Amino acid sequence: MSLEGYKKSVAFKDLIDNQSVAVEVENMALLLHRRGDRVYATGIYCPHAEVRLDPRNTSGDLIICKAHGYRSNIKTGECMEEPDVKLNTFPTVIEDGFVWIKF
Repeated sequence: MSLEGYKKSVAFKDLIDNQSVAVEVENMALLLHRRGDRVYATGIYCPHAEVRLDPRNTSGDLIICKAHGYRSNIKTGECMEEPDVKLNTFPTVIEDGFVWIKF
């Protein structure tokens, strides 16, 4: 697979299954969410109020904003409370033991 346009992030083995972590890739703050053998990347700010999301506030495939309780799907970015509001999501690939992100 071509990794053109993708940026190298953390080692896949360093991510704990069913947990989320904040990372910085080339000066861009992101959240990585490992679910089994997949990793999902999202923006770090709530799309509703620009509040920084806490990676510990995940439940399944949802991340919950501490400010207003808005829930966003980490896979699709869809907000459960306001369908017109969407969390930024970014394509990821696991290659050579690392997570690569395209943004």
